[in-house]
Amino acid sequence: MLFDSGVRSGTDVIKVLAMGATAVRVGRPYVYAAALGGADAIEHCLRSILAEADLLMAVDGFTSLAELREAGLIRAD
Repeated sequence: MLFDSGVRSGTDVIKVLAMGATAVRVGRPYVYAAALGGADAIEHCLRSILAEADLLMAVDGFTSLAELREAGLIRAD
């Protein structure tokens, strides 16, 4: 499943992957970065999203996407 809607941060990426997506498209931040600074800004944007996703997984104790998907997403009210 490809997810393409409202992804703006690494946290969004992790949530979507936990729900079962196999890929996540990052459109709006990528386009904004291109408009503001070209290729260097796009690289910075994507590296920032990946760094945030990596940090979130580490803080939550996941070492792989397989572990994340196995745990799934739990709704907390």
